[in-house]
Amino acid sequence: MVIALARPSEGLNPADRFRLRALSYSSFGAMFLAIVPFAVFKGPWAESTSWLILGIVITLYTGLGLLFFPRASHRLRRDYPHLYKFRQPLAIVQFANDIVRFLLSLVVLFGPNTYQAGAYTMVLVLLLLQGVIAFMRVVLHNN
Repeated sequence: MVIALARPSEGLNPADRFRLRALSYSSFGAMFLAIVPFAVFKGPWAESTSWLILGIVITLYTGLGLLFFPRASHRLRRDYPHLYKFRQPLAIVQFANDIVRFLLSLVVLFGPNTYQAGAYTMVLVLLLLQGVIAFMRVVLHNN
């Protein structure tokens, strides 16, 4: 948004839109997923059902991100190499973060009760890490 306001005549280029989507996905996702347990565990169902609901929600959210962002990043790199200066190590870190979040969400969905809370918390932490990376990319308007 700040980028668009700084250049009102140009608007957002595809790389800027991607950066803002990544920032929105990770920051709003972390906030949303942090609030969901309060609603779910206050529900009328058993604790195991609550964890099943949380597992489904977090797996769907991380799975959709894993389906969209790596493919969109690759498409940007291919279609707009002059706008999207792609740095391989950063892309590897972000893709690894996506995969680890998805695997941890599967632990929440299918794992033993002793690991579910820790896995859920780690997904939130990794989303925040992804949000920091996305924020720095927007602010620095580089890469």
